[in-house]
Order: sequence, then C-alpha cells, then structure tokens
Amino acid sequence: MNGKLLIPVLIAATLGLAIMIGQAASEETMVPMAKLCSSCHTPEPGVMMGFLDNVTLKSKAIQMDFMDHKEVVRFTDATTLKFVDSFEDLKDYRTKGFQVNYDEKDGAKIATEIIRFDILRAITDDEKLDKGEFSLLRSNPNVKVYDVRPLPVFKAGHIPGAMPMPAPAFDKFVKTLPEDKATPIVFYGVGGCLSPTAAMKTKSLGYKEVKIFTGGYPEWTKDEFGMVDPDWLQTAIAEGNPQVLIDLRTPGEVAAGHIQGAVGIPLAELAATRGRFPARKNAPLVFYGPGNTEAAAQALAWGFTKVRVLPVSFEGWQELDFQVATGPAPSRITYVPKPKPGTIGIDEFRHLAKQPSDQKVLIDVRNPDELAEGMVPGAINLPVDDIANRIDELPADKEAILYCNTGIRAEMAHNILDQAGRRNRYLDADLNFDQGRLEIKEH
Repeated sequence: MNGKLLIPVLIAATLGLAIMIGQAASEETMVPMAKLCSSCHTPEPGVMMGFLDNVTLKSKAIQMDFMDHKEVVRFTDATTLKFVDSFEDLKDYRTKGFQVNYDEKDGAKIATEIIRFDILRAITDDEKLDKGEFSLLRSNPNVKVYDVRPLPVFKAGHIPGAMPMPAPAFDKFVKTLPEDKATPIVFYGVGGCLSPTAAMKTKSLGYKEVKIFTGGYPEWTKDEFGMVDPDWLQTAIAEGNPQVLIDLRTPGEVAAGHIQGAVGIPLAELAATRGRFPARKNAPLVFYGPGNTEAAAQALAWGFTKVRVLPVSFEGWQELDFQVATGPAPSRITYVPKPKPGTIGIDEFRHLAKQPSDQKVLIDVRNPDELAEGMVPGAINLPVDDIANRIDELPADKEAILYCNTGIRAEMAHNILDQAGRRNRYLDADLNFDQGRLEIKEH
C-alpha cells in the first residue's frame, strides 16, 4: 500500500477503535465530564466537558480526555468554534479544557460547537480588584482573604490576615470557607489560573460575593509587608536559610532570651540604624516584638522588598517550644545571601538564553497571553497551571530550566517537577522584556 495512503487509513482505524471504545463507555453510562469540571458544572445531555487529547484534521475528529475515559467526537464544516481561531489551531490547545456541544447521529457524536474553556474569561471585570480596591475591601472586618499558592509558599510570606486555600488542594481546605454564603471573599495568588479556579469553585458552592486581587502577593509586597509563619521561620533557622531577624525589645529583655540568630535593635533606635542593614534591597527581613509593623513600615520606606513580621511574641515563640538563645544578641547585622536550592544563577541563565545547550531546555511557565511581551528564543511554553499534566512533553534526557517574570511560578513548577523526578532548576529573579530585549535583575 502507498505510504501516503497508509497514514490516513491508520488514523481512521485508530479513531474508529476509539469511537467504539467511546460508544462502549457510553453504554456503561460513563459521564462525558471530567471530575474537575463537575465541581462547577452539572452534566447535561449533548454537552461534554474535559480536556482536548488529540485532533486529526483529515478525519475531522477530536479526542476528549475525561480522566476516567476518552471519547472521539467528529466535527463538520458546520461546526462552530469559540475562543479558537481555526480548526488548525486546535492542536495548540492539547490538554486544555474544552466544552463540546454535540448531536448523536447513527451512534456517532457530531460536534455542533467546540468551545475552549478559558477560565480567565469567566471572571468579570467587577470581580477583579486592583491594589487600591483590595486594600479598601480588606479593611472590612467581615471580608475573608484566601491565598491560593502552595502551603509552604504561603507560610514563607503572605498578606496579613490571609488564610491558606491552595488551589490544587481546594477540597481539603474548603471547610475553612465561612458558613454565611453572603460573606465577601477575596482570593489572591501570583497571577495565572489558580485564583480564578478557586473563585469558580467557591461560587459553585453558592457564595455570592467572590472577588480576585489580580496583582496578588507580588504586587502587595512592592510597598506592603507580609507575615511569616513561626514554624516556617524555625525551619529556616535550623536549615541555615539566611534571614535578617530583628528583635525590637529592650537589651535586657533580649539578653534574657531571644530567637536564635536574631539581632537586637530596640524600636526606638531603629530609625538611626539604616547604615547597619544590608545594601541589598532584596535581603529578607523579619521583625518581631512590640512595634513590629511600625518597624516593617520603616524598612519598606528604606526600599527593602522582602519585609515580613512574625505574628507571635517571643513568649509565644517559647510556648511553641522552638529554639531560643540567651545572653546579649549581636547588634551587628551579618547577611550572606545563599542561593535557594534548585535555582540557576542569573549569569548562567543569560548565557543559555544566548547560546542554547543540547543538554538543557528552557521552559517558560507564564500564561500564553503573557508571551506577547517577549519570550526567550527556543523556549517552550508550559504554564505552571498545566505542567503537572504535561510532564511527558518535556525531553526526559534534558535538564529543564524554568522561568517566569518573578520566579514565583517558576519555583512552583520546580517543586512539581521535583516530585515527578525530573531534573530541573529555576530562575529566582525579575525577568522582563523591553521591546523584545531580555532584562534580568535580582529581586
């Protein structure tokens, strides 16, 4: 048989088998809706919701993945598309969420409409908050604020008063939502789809006032301080993760006992000690003791960008049975930056961006709509929200080098790939494109 004829025949045979599988699944009353979709939607006749698994233009068919089974749906010239420019472009949206409206004819499903589900489009403008709107709403004591980032990231620094609601573990944390479904709720993260996903799920539970702070934690920390969990700080101290820890109590109180590694600077003397602080504006600062929020505001005014407060007193720290030291604390601040585990240096990343290596592959974990700003030549776009489901697309014999605009999403992707046993490092820096030209600088 001619090779050119063989390929369409094989495709048709494969799709024919898949159709029979889909029909068998239908006979077993398998619902054409992925479990994730069912958290917000109710199954309807003639509607399927899942992930685009494959497409063949020659046979005019797509295969949908519902996690527990797959089905093939044919399309025709009369089939309409929404949020996709053409049938040819469908191949660019594999693993993305889709809704397919269809009719059944002679035992086959024929798509009448194929809709790319873009969750960001499901969030209306009046549900999005900028920094000023968020700050105003946050002043309302009835408002509940939730952080959708992974729990370890939340503990390392979060907006004061926020509660954890890691989007991938939403079902485990859903019990922390307020009983009163009229309570105003705000989600924030680092951009991307995590906050919209949590918001959609929350609205599906009947909550009426659900908003998203679109700038998230990166925008918050530009001119506001964060809060650190005591258990995270204890671990950071034990592991030698450098922090500039400032005890604001009197020298006598500090000498009687203080957190290991803390430097004693009474609040009344803080304003005069600017010269004792690190020159690096990205040095991580943590203040504890009376006036910790006032001290944090002073550090922000000096231009520091990683300012946090410890929400417990020294006595509270002792009650947690965490390690303490006695005797006078040092008055001199010593900060030696230590690269985070799993990071790649800025100079090495710049070199890779200019001279690609056949041993490494650059992965851009931003959303597709952000790529208009620019993209490192040769990089692959795998948004952090999708990377867990698309690990097989990464070359197994190459080290993945991950990047985004701030390093936050790149770190999330790094943790996902680490758990999957894939070699990778990530760029922990600010990355931008000025008229297409790559710019990288430390936080």
